[in-house]
Amino acid sequence: MDKVRLAIVGCGVMGNRHLKGLIELDRTGLNKFELVSACDLILENAESLAKRAEESFNYPVKAVQRLEDLKEFEIQAIDATVVPWEHHTVAIEAMQRGWHVMLEKPMGLTIRACNMMKRTMESTKSVLSVAENFHYDPINIIGREIIKSALIGTPRLMIQNSVGGGNSVIVTPWRHYKRGGGPLLDVGVHYSYIVEYLMGEVETVYAYKRLHEPVRKNGKMSSEVKADAEDAIYAILSFKNGAIGQFTEDHAGHGQGIWQRFIYGSKGSLNLPGDRSGKPVTLTIDGKGTIKDEHLLDMLPEYRLDEITAKLFGGERICKYELPFADIDSKLLAIEYFDFAESILNDRRPSVDINQAMRSVGLIYAMLESAHLGRTVTMDEVMSEKVNAYQNEINEMIGL
Repeated sequence: MDKVRLAIVGCGVMGNRHLKGLIELDRTGLNKFELVSACDLILENAESLAKRAEESFNYPVKAVQRLEDLKEFEIQAIDATVVPWEHHTVAIEAMQRGWHVMLEKPMGLTIRACNMMKRTMESTKSVLSVAENFHYDPINIIGREIIKSALIGTPRLMIQNSVGGGNSVIVTPWRHYKRGGGPLLDVGVHYSYIVEYLMGEVETVYAYKRLHEPVRKNGKMSSEVKADAEDAIYAILSFKNGAIGQFTEDHAGHGQGIWQRFIYGSKGSLNLPGDRSGKPVTLTIDGKGTIKDEHLLDMLPEYRLDEITAKLFGGERICKYELPFADIDSKLLAIEYFDFAESILNDRRPSVDINQAMRSVGLIYAMLESAHLGRTVTMDEVMSEKVNAYQNEINEMIGL
């Protein structure tokens, strides 16, 4: 197989972002995809994306409206960038047709939706990859390497805090509706993924939830949006390794905003910057003080980025980078595509393991389920759907 025949399904803002990632990958000479079609229920969206693709790749890209229309192009894989409540329906239909699937995050709108996709993946043997771009950020990679190398000793505490947003609409109105998963899932699934990527599996959760701003101001449209999804969660996490986590995700914060990701261990601490910022991590070790930049690399002799990441970000042992945000975004999406192709062509699991992608959804819902029930919940009972009282309403909304 020379190249995997691909269709982008969902040609809105996210679909066009993904196209930029594919174009970025193509520039490296490592692109294993041939984009043959763009699919969207709104045909003019598909036509617009197809035209942009043709201008970049110099070959025809066909625009269609439905998944079934893709059969004539003999596609082998789709990149699904549809709205979250359609993830499971599109992914399941595609896998049943024998196609491989890359899904935007969150993997599914609920754990039930995720479990349905997992069962379909297992029965069809299709590759199912989730586009969690924070996984591929070189700064998160070096942060994980620091923890694995025990430079801070045994991890004891992780602090993941974000507060801001006031009463403004977050990008689009549907992010404030339960049917869309709400901002806590749509944004927070990135953070919950990184929590376990760095610290290992969470065992139990206790949380409080709030809907601070039931009416949001949509500045672009000069209108108001009535929100029904909570906009803040405050939680304590316990990890299987004995560490504790403090998790705050508040999209209704007024005044001074905050963003924090700290990890404290038995020998020192790690301060990680915001994702997709390229800023350096700061390591502080008892008796040695603060260590960063080249001095930090000296302490990580085994640290190396893989070929595609090194090529896109300028070296296999970088500890920071300075790029415009749009370029960072495209490069991370390019790596997602590269990993998806490698998984298909080499019959291996994607780097973002499907179980971990599900757990990132599950961790957000564990917090919401805990707050809903007023008790500690375990990740096991959430992942197995034994606890789904909060999700029941959402499952009913999407017909599950």
